[in-house]
Amino acid sequence: MDDPSRPRSAPASAGTHAKPSTTSQSVGKITLRPGYSQMDWLRRSKRERVDGGVGDVDTRRTISLEELRRHNTRNDCWIGLRGRVYNLTAYVEYHPGGAAILERSFGTDATALFDKYHKWVNGEYIMRATQVGVMPGFIDDDESD
Repeated sequence: MDDPSRPRSAPASAGTHAKPSTTSQSVGKITLRPGYSQMDWLRRSKRERVDGGVGDVDTRRTISLEELRRHNTRNDCWIGLRGRVYNLTAYVEYHPGGAAILERSFGTDATALFDKYHKWVNGEYIMRATQVGVMPGFIDDDESD
């Protein structure tokens, strides 16, 4: 039965987030919209293309640092991470820290910044569906010849 209080445009997972707290612990915390959790992102990235491309994408294409720098806005944001280049445009709203914190990394090799806050996170797994290429000199240690 439809819940009249839930907007029709909300994804099936909407409402899975905890309600924002009014305690002092919630100060400075980002509250994501319903349907924009990390689990929602993983589900979405498994079922649809989220790299912003059309047709086949050559994830081995070398992307120059100059080209990477051109993709530095909220509506067109790429980052480099451990030699791979990702188009994060579709991901920004899902980032648990909010969009503003990601803006520093748009158009850059964000490896050092990522590791500062997320050294233990497998970013390559989370962003695998957004890969658009590799940085110059990238060697894939995981790939066997």
